[in-house]
Amino acid sequence: MSDGPYRSLPMSPKWKQTAKRAYLSSFSAPEISEALQQAAERDCRAELSAGLVRRVTALIIGPDEPGLFRDLPTADLNALHRECSSTMEHGLVNNAIDALQDGLRGQAALQRAAEASVSDRMLAGSRQIEEHMHREASDHRARATRSRLEEAHGRVDVSGVARILLRAPDAPARTATVVYSGLDDGVPL
Repeated sequence: MSDGPYRSLPMSPKWKQTAKRAYLSSFSAPEISEALQQAAERDCRAELSAGLVRRVTALIIGPDEPGLFRDLPTADLNALHRECSSTMEHGLVNNAIDALQDGLRGQAALQRAAEASVSDRMLAGSRQIEEHMHREASDHRARATRSRLEEAHGRVDVSGVARILLRAPDAPARTATVVYSGLDDGVPL
């Protein structure tokens, strides 16, 4: 327990880093949100196949000259569920269907589906961290960790991560971990 309860968290190293930053009060909210964003980006790369993202994009954006019945590709998206190989892929397809049912079309529907998928993944990861903290640490520390994760979630560029997920040409560069190597790089005073 001296190393912190985040060490035994059964998640990827990026999520363990997020848990560590949320658990330890020495990390600021921007540092927590940076770790949260990196964990979400990593999950998008690991859990979403490029082929499925291309198929969802093609179904939502559609051809340049849509046919008579190509306005709502919901049936085609429902059929795509059989090809999903991860929870995040299922979530992307479901969020795409929801965006279309909300009346969005084209790029707006695709962006909303991707943003919802990223947000869902970050919330699921945060809940898993919180649940682990409730088992391994005091209730007070678990609530504080949850509070810090919620604050960090609001600071994450969900739209940018969604564009990375969609492999959009205007996607931001992947976030890099800032490494502090000297006394001048320490906590701001």
